[in-house]
Amino acid sequence: MKIKTKHGNGSQLTVDAFGCKDDIGDKRLVKKLLEELPYLLGMNKISEPVVLEHNAEKEEESGITGFVIIAESHIAIHTYPQKNFLSADIFSCKEFDYEKVMDYIKENFKPEKIEHDVIQRGKSEKYNADNHLNPVKGFDLESNKKVVDVVEEMKNIGFQGKHLGDSIDVLKKMKQENATIFMSFTSNMASSGLREVFSQLVKEKLIDVIITSTGAIEEDIMKCNKPFLLGDFDVSDIDLHKKGINRIGNIFVPDDRYEQLEDVLMPFFSELFEKQKKTGKMINPSELVFELGKKVQDENSILYWATKNDIPIFCPGITDGALGLQLYFFKQKNPEFGMDVTGDMKKLADQVLHADKTAGIILGGGIAKHHLIGVNILRDGLDYAIYVTTGSQGDGSLSGARPKEAKSWSKLKEQGNNVCIEGDATIVFPLLAICMKEVFR
Repeated sequence: MKIKTKHGNGSQLTVDAFGCKDDIGDKRLVKKLLEELPYLLGMNKISEPVVLEHNAEKEEESGITGFVIIAESHIAIHTYPQKNFLSADIFSCKEFDYEKVMDYIKENFKPEKIEHDVIQRGKSEKYNADNHLNPVKGFDLESNKKVVDVVEEMKNIGFQGKHLGDSIDVLKKMKQENATIFMSFTSNMASSGLREVFSQLVKEKLIDVIITSTGAIEEDIMKCNKPFLLGDFDVSDIDLHKKGINRIGNIFVPDDRYEQLEDVLMPFFSELFEKQKKTGKMINPSELVFELGKKVQDENSILYWATKNDIPIFCPGITDGALGLQLYFFKQKNPEFGMDVTGDMKKLADQVLHADKTAGIILGGGIAKHHLIGVNILRDGLDYAIYVTTGSQGDGSLSGARPKEAKSWSKLKEQGNNVCIEGDATIVFPLLAICMKEVFR
């Protein structure tokens, strides 16, 4: 529960709503607000609303002004129809739930953007915490509950458990608003067993768009032939090198996996090159990934289900990693072969701009995270976001940046519903994935 009020001498809320879609030049709509808001906020209306129409020399400055006197003070509203702009002021000598005002304006005037400022008056020493905050408590281990119910109850447990529990509320709002779900993850997550978790979500169409790095693409393909192996963090990396084993944390990848990758990619690039010569058109990275998915027969593969269900996978850093090296080797013999790395920009932008609402499930950081939140600047930010990260914000990196920083860039809406869970995605995301299945269905 958010702290919305203080126990003091009252509150003042100012609201500016831009790009209002309803007719804010309608005096009846303004009067309706002045009639309903006092009751909605538990205030005492002691006058009838006064609504006046003002005609200025400049038409864009003309509009409607209205106010109502309440026992606690007043509510005033000003609208500028030519600007599709509305401004409201609620001044009260007692506290009120300002989010109800925001929700009312969103529902009745449908602004594209809304800003607010709250001034709380009074001494914080008088604040009664018990009346506003939920108690810390655990949950019943004996009850036969769904995973989503257990995770939701974790919001009262404290620390990162609270953030994980809060993510269920965000998931539910994504579902209610029919948000387009964008998911980003780094390649090390595909190195782990999360690869199979991702593929199940794609299979069930619980994700609409994926943005990831090249390592995730190539490792998904590699695992179709042979698995990666469980090892240990505390080993001699020099000994591993002598044995032809590459280490990703405590996951081991023998060299032969990369040799098999070359066997898959070289003939595939040759096919793409022949197509390029016939059409005179270079392929886009997402098209490359889509076509590569057609070669896969492993139902545990992310690419297999993404291609089958026509779920786009964007890979902005396609020339990185082993796949990038294989592209380099192929291009030495076929210098005319190319890839249009800018070709996906419009395709991804269209996904963002055509969505009613956008939601980001962002695991880790790097180029995948930035590509997801960056493209949402086109619509003044994501509506919803769930971050899972082990990064630190103290070094100023994008990977460690919290959702609040994204708001300064218009990558996340100021009123965006968001939560940041600080934890290892291999621990957090399996729980979150189960909850996604239970919430989104």
